[in-house]
Amino acid sequence: MSAIDVRTDGRAKTGRRTIVIPLALVAVLGLAFGYLFLTAEVKTSAPLGASAEVEGGVASITGVIPLESDGWQPPSPVAALQTDPQEGAHRVRIQVQFTALEKTGLPLDPGGFFVDGLGSGKPGPLWTSSSSTTLAQGEFVNTTMVFELPDKAIALVLEDAAGSRLSLGVEHHTAG
Repeated sequence: MSAIDVRTDGRAKTGRRTIVIPLALVAVLGLAFGYLFLTAEVKTSAPLGASAEVEGGVASITGVIPLESDGWQPPSPVAALQTDPQEGAHRVRIQVQFTALEKTGLPLDPGGFFVDGLGSGKPGPLWTSSSSTTLAQGEFVNTTMVFELPDKAIALVLEDAAGSRLSLGVEHHTAG
């Protein structure tokens, strides 16, 4: 018997193996991707304007405003804001209200927040109006943070090191 069996009518005989192997590979890949998609962790975030739990209390975004739309500047000059934003990016002022609910208070570090959803790192704020502090139970503070973000309508989330997530929405983008 040779490597290729020839039928009596002159055509080569093809084995089932040539079809079964590719089908098995496709099935294995399908199972692997299915497993990855079904077991992927979905991180939820509070919608824009809603409150999210943070360590010691709650936080809520009260405003997401592009700096180019209102010309706002911090009370004193900041070196990071004196240069123009990178091409394709814009600077956004994010206003967040933090309220301490726990007896131990709310440890607040605005510099520890970053924007997630960019796929290329997690940029921190260029400037914050509040320094690190601990709010006592019942106290609240309005904090402004300035970030440089892509000027594209993509879903972005303000997140802290503990994993608290607040959605920024897409209304602040001025480009398509």
